[in-house]
Amino acid sequence: MFEKFIAALGLKQQQPEITQVINLYDAVLAHSAWKKRLFLFLEGQSKEDLQPAKIAVDYLCVLGKWIHSDGKAHFGHEPDFIKLVEEHAKFHVHAASVVEAHLAGNTNRAMDILTGSFDEQSRKTVRCLTKLNAVVEAAKK
Repeated sequence: MFEKFIAALGLKQQQPEITQVINLYDAVLAHSAWKKRLFLFLEGQSKEDLQPAKIAVDYLCVLGKWIHSDGKAHFGHEPDFIKLVEEHAKFHVHAASVVEAHLAGNTNRAMDILTGSFDEQSRKTVRCLTKLNAVVEAAKK
């Protein structure tokens, strides 16, 4: 199954100019892992010092750094890239909202965000990565 997913994202060596800078599959995995990280935080099982102000910034993660540098330089004009920029920024805002609610003592609200709007935003971000990969693949032909 992962082989198909990797192939769908175009992460084989067919794309050295992209995979040398960022591995889109790793970006998907990293953003998918946030749900577990946040859940562990809400359950008091995390030793991470999660700070909403840092989490909300979309250019601190590997994907965000790529988006705001090489990604923008190569794909900034593509509608699918522009959508990725928007959805990725929203992803970070939703993640920060989970932590904010929990730190304010409202763990039930934090869990609602985590399983609701954060989860949906995570899916949107992954869909944008998949669509951007299709643009990259089409440009190679």
